[in-house]
Amino acid sequence: MEHQHSSYQHDQDQCELTMTSKFISKWVVRFLATPEANLFLFAFLLNFVYEVWQSPYYEFYEKPFLIDKVKDLTHCTFGDSVITLISSWIMSALARSRYWILNPIRKLTLLFTSMGLVITLVTETYRVNITRAYGVPVLAVPGLGISSLAVLLWVILPPLVLYLARRHTLGYQNLIVDKLLI
Repeated sequence: MEHQHSSYQHDQDQCELTMTSKFISKWVVRFLATPEANLFLFAFLLNFVYEVWQSPYYEFYEKPFLIDKVKDLTHCTFGDSVITLISSWIMSALARSRYWILNPIRKLTLLFTSMGLVITLVTETYRVNITRAYGVPVLAVPGLGISSLAVLLWVILPPLVLYLARRHTLGYQNLIVDKLLI
């Protein structure tokens, strides 16, 4: 009798675990289907690669320990990803929909890229010239003192981030409709 009770308890525990797992899976799918999650994800991934490639042009690259370089790269990447989100939220307000990335016409893409560039120019100028948080020994934009590589980043990456986020969001939208996970 005790064996049957423990078997029943085990089945009940498995059922609860499965229900919890399904709830978490649905929540994760819903979260990953949001434009913001996709923009942040692809902005972080692409910006990190870009930051690694441009890092030899910054002072922190001279730090002796790899962990210090990784921390600085991650900090910069996170900042660029947050700027991407802020630009997206502004675009969402202008387009009156957070799903504007599903049809990013040229005008929206240019505005999104321009907002990120303006935010970067302001924050980089402040950090380099006012707080002197770091220096840019080479490739500085005349008059601003910030790296031209930061400017180039905001010309190249935003359209690519939008493209990848759109494709990924559309894939999740189809998954939600197909699996009726709404």
